[in-house]
Amino acid sequence: MRISLIMVLAMFGLFLTFAIYGLITFDLSIKEMKNLLETRNEGFAFNMMQDLDKTIEKRFNDFKEFTQTHEVQDALKDSNDKFRKSEFIGKFQSQNITNSMDDSQLNPFIQGMTDKELTSELEDKIQFYNNEYGYNVVEEMFVTNEFGANVASGSGMTDYRQDDEEWWQTTKNNGIFIGNLQFQEEYGHYAIELDIRINDERGNFLGVLRVILTLEDMIHDFINDAEIIHLPTRNGILTDNQGRIIYSNGIQDFSNSPILPYFDKIIGGKDVGTIELTDKSNENKMISYAKSTGYNTFAGFGWVTLIDQSSSSFVDEFIDLRNSILGTSIIGMISSVIIGLVVSFYIISPLKDLSHLAESISKGKFIVKAKKSRINEIKVIGDSFNEMSESLQKLIETEKKLAESQVKVKNERLAGIGEIAASMAHNLKNPLGTIKSSADIIKRNSEGSNKEIDEVISRMNRAIDRMLQQIEDVLNFARITPIIENLVSVKSLLNQAIETIDIPKSITVETPQTDLFLKCDSKKMEIVLINLIRNAIQSIGNNEGTIKIKNKEENGFVVIEIEDSGPGIQEEIIHKIFTPLVTTKEKGTGLGLSTCKNIIEQHGGTISVKNNPTTFIIKIPLKNK
Repeated sequence: MRISLIMVLAMFGLFLTFAIYGLITFDLSIKEMKNLLETRNEGFAFNMMQDLDKTIEKRFNDFKEFTQTHEVQDALKDSNDKFRKSEFIGKFQSQNITNSMDDSQLNPFIQGMTDKELTSELEDKIQFYNNEYGYNVVEEMFVTNEFGANVASGSGMTDYRQDDEEWWQTTKNNGIFIGNLQFQEEYGHYAIELDIRINDERGNFLGVLRVILTLEDMIHDFINDAEIIHLPTRNGILTDNQGRIIYSNGIQDFSNSPILPYFDKIIGGKDVGTIELTDKSNENKMISYAKSTGYNTFAGFGWVTLIDQSSSSFVDEFIDLRNSILGTSIIGMISSVIIGLVVSFYIISPLKDLSHLAESISKGKFIVKAKKSRINEIKVIGDSFNEMSESLQKLIETEKKLAESQVKVKNERLAGIGEIAASMAHNLKNPLGTIKSSADIIKRNSEGSNKEIDEVISRMNRAIDRMLQQIEDVLNFARITPIIENLVSVKSLLNQAIETIDIPKSITVETPQTDLFLKCDSKKMEIVLINLIRNAIQSIGNNEGTIKIKNKEENGFVVIEIEDSGPGIQEEIIHKIFTPLVTTKEKGTGLGLSTCKNIIEQHGGTISVKNNPTTFIIKIPLKNK
């Protein structure tokens, strides 16, 4: 791979990794930020709902405590005593009041039973709230006795008699009545009814306190909290238990407002949670909510606090940053390609020339020279290549001359040794032939007459055969004569070689069933086969064994394999078994396999050996007949 491509890919991969890492990091950051904002907004919603419930619970407790004051208790006890002693009590409690006494008769009586001190106390309490908070807290506040008649009224417009009202009966029986939040026409804004049963210290019923609280007072703390958290993209909302908006950037006319479309998801969810929505303009929103669960003795109205926040308020900045990183990465990837091309022109081209120079030097071409470069480092490398080329050229020329001299000396020495060896072998062969003939004459003349002479002559013949074989090996190795090729049968060559050798009865020779024809010097090829078969016999020794000879035609060669069941050739010498004077036999010359190799190579073939089992493999090329 080219350096320019590597640099381009490396830089491209670097910017791509940076882009992917940036995308993953920012996506995780956005997700984490969403989770953080959800948790924070859920906390806002919960705290605002708790403050709202706490405010309402405190207001309720204030009025409950007020019912236990001695002013209220004494006034009601006194009123109830007067009613019991009055001549109108029977008619007042009658189910058909209008038939026995009309309002013109009853009202003056009730007005005469009004407690002025308690009325003043109620007026003071209402004024205190108004002064304390700066707005109307109570629109209507009055107390009735146990008979339903008004005892004191701090403000508001009401009848003098309340026992025929449902809220009064419910309060008397249950202890408290809380009305629905609704628009009060007479006051011009929303308010809620609160009715509390008044008991004496023994728990006996004394009367009812009725208070109409303004919505502004009940959600005053909620409004403050909503204004604190308000942002252009975040808003605090309060809904009733049906999903109608009570407050959103101000108190709403919620009785006429539609139910929030996603309110069913909130009602079906947990008490505190967050939902994600997409509005008509494809704007993502997070709606965190908290349901009213009450506070201490106040069970709550079932209202819900919502924190409506647009996701774009925090996601847009991350998206802009992510887009800038993507832009930077794309520019970086384009720059990496440009840089790679520039580097390729100024650096890779000189390096490519140096590569060609090194390749030429490796092939033995030392005339080439490195081009001049404007880059100092490459210039130094080029000069080093030029010096190396000159030095190698001189070194190779020197080694070539030295090798030629060594070969010449070696050839001269081998030629001299060969001539001497051949002369000595020839001179020894004739006397040995004479000795062998004389031994045969003596053996024929004395055969059977003297057993000891017969054994001596047999040992002489065996010794003479060994000497003749070694002389023959020397002559075959020393004499390199031209080959005389003729077409011959491989099977006939094997048969002639086997007939020449004395094969022990303990050894079986298996010859191939099929025959091939080979163009070769039959006499020299017979020498090769005799040597290899004799070596196989000597490897097996006195043990029983088998020599398998196979032939086949393969890839334009006649292949002859001679395999024996002997112990094999030692691994340390198997690679140099065809070297002259290397032998595994104590009485061998070490020239037999060298002679075989010379003869096979004269025919343009090869000979090799392998162990397990020991197999000699001859390959002779097929030639046109």
